[in-house]
Amino acid sequence: MASRSLKLRLHVFSSKLHKWLALLIGAQVLLWMGTGALMSFLDLEEVRSEHIVSRSAQILPARAELPEWLERQDDVVSVATRALDGKVVTEVRRADGGVTLHDPHSGRLLSPISAATARAIARRAWIGPETSVAGARLVERDVGTEFRGPFPAWQITYDERDATRVYIDASSGTVLSARSDTWRLFDFIWGLHIMDWTQRDRINSWWLLLFGIAGTFIALSGFVLLANRLPRIGWLRGKRKSGS
Repeated sequence: MASRSLKLRLHVFSSKLHKWLALLIGAQVLLWMGTGALMSFLDLEEVRSEHIVSRSAQILPARAELPEWLERQDDVVSVATRALDGKVVTEVRRADGGVTLHDPHSGRLLSPISAATARAIARRAWIGPETSVAGARLVERDVGTEFRGPFPAWQITYDERDATRVYIDASSGTVLSARSDTWRLFDFIWGLHIMDWTQRDRINSWWLLLFGIAGTFIALSGFVLLANRLPRIGWLRGKRKSGS
């Protein structure tokens, strides 16, 4: 009898715990599904106001002081002096997005940078445990979901266990992105989360929208079922007894 009473109490306790946990977790599931479905309806261009606010860079005015050696000044967006691999260079950006590097005195074109320069930049950028550069490869097209430009770019691979790679803009020498096995795992999980198994950046897919709506209804129906199974409130019970 004692054993049965213990099992009964354990059953009742487990049932109550299950219902209240389902209520708490179900609320988060409802929010996740509902907001996911809502985000799938929204156009990212409108979210970012790209349809009404231009991000185009302004052209430098004609009276701007520019180096004498600079040709085609009518489409120049910016001219900056910066360091590249320990040397001083002049970076010229144009309205079409193009970037070139020049010797600040003679104007000699320095870009695209060489593999040796890209390797040196990668070594300077590395701040982890001591390692070396295992390889360098010039890429001119998408590398899966890992890197999508701008091109051309140098893909520099480090000799370490996480298979870390950096992508360096061949035109400007800028480190564009770093990718490791940890990032690739996150990228895969993110693709599963937003149900975009190929591009990893589409949150407006019909798959996500349909599953988000279906999940919302599942969560709502679960709340209805849970409400019907929750213990009656004491004052409600008393009211029923007094009316009988």
